Amino acid sequence: MAASGNPFRQAIRVLGLYIRSQLIISAIETVLYAVGFAIAHVPWWPLFALIGGICSLIPSIGSLITLALVGLTMLVADRDWTGVAIAFGAWVAIQAIEGFVLQPLLLGRPLGLRAIPIFLALLAGSLFFGPLGIVLAVPVLAVANVFWQYFRTRNVERSLGKPDV
Repeated sequence: MAASGNPFRQAIRVLGLYIRSQLIISAIETVLYAVGFAIAHVPWWPLFALIGGICSLIPSIGSLITLALVGLTMLVADRDWTGVAIAFGAWVAIQAIEGFVLQPLLLGRPLGLRAIPIFLALLAGSLFFGPLGIVLAVPVLAVANVFWQYFRTRNVERSLGKPDV
């Protein structure tokens, strides 16, 4: 990510990129949930796939909401344990795809963030601000990174004797 230019414009661009990436991840997860839950014969699987996609917008706990709803539905609908196991396996596979493929590809690289700072931001956000902190941790980190890059580049340019722009 370039650190030159207006940092406020960069911050707005990064926030837009974050929102777009989250919506793409949510759409992909909705499709994956639909396939997995249909295979597991989850009652009302299209509804639960949609709920799962929407809940994926909530970092960390959104996927647990989906798992709890599907698990309770499968138990109340008196499904056999094979269906429950398949639904759980689909959920685990989708979480792995999100965590190891979608998040790094669609969020980490474009936003210029690495996994450890994201994890620490989520931890600090949840510790100090609760659920709202979890939701806002990554976008705040991305914007802070824009300003960090801008001021770091500016200080390096000053130390090399380049004029301010």
